[in-house]
Amino acid sequence: MDLEQRVIENVRQVGVTDPIASGRRFDYADAVEVELGEADRDAPEAWVRAGLADSPALVKRITSLLGVGRTPDSDGIAGFKVIESNADVVHLEQTLPLMHVIVVGRNIGLSTRTFTTLLTYERPIARLLWAVVGVAHRRTARRLITAKAVDGTAEVGGDGRG
Repeated sequence: MDLEQRVIENVRQVGVTDPIASGRRFDYADAVEVELGEADRDAPEAWVRAGLADSPALVKRITSLLGVGRTPDSDGIAGFKVIESNADVVHLEQTLPLMHVIVVGRNIGLSTRTFTTLLTYERPIARLLWAVVGVAHRRTARRLITAKAVDGTAEVGGDGRG
């Protein structure tokens, strides 16, 4: 088993405990965590940006159909507005026709990352749609959280093979 696969297999679903989620109303929330096994020098914005760029074409197509990225923010990431970004956390938000989306990437300690997704449905059909799309989201989140930015390119798992 190669390094990339081992790191992805270390990703686990965890409870939603991010401080940004507390006190907010949301209809859906999930969080994943990974222990990388080595010190992580990438800021959350770098690995979230790399992970989004490295998403499979089908995932990009589905998110495009949902409206993600239709209102590009020149200072944003994939159409998301950057609310906060520093060495420990990146907080992104985007309002889509069917839902408001908040994603939070966070470095915890030297080698642990969390990725939290919060959705507030704007239309009743969003719940039904998310029941299907959410499966792909959870698979993609497992890869996104392990992405590593190297010389401006996306590298999943940190072993140089993307």
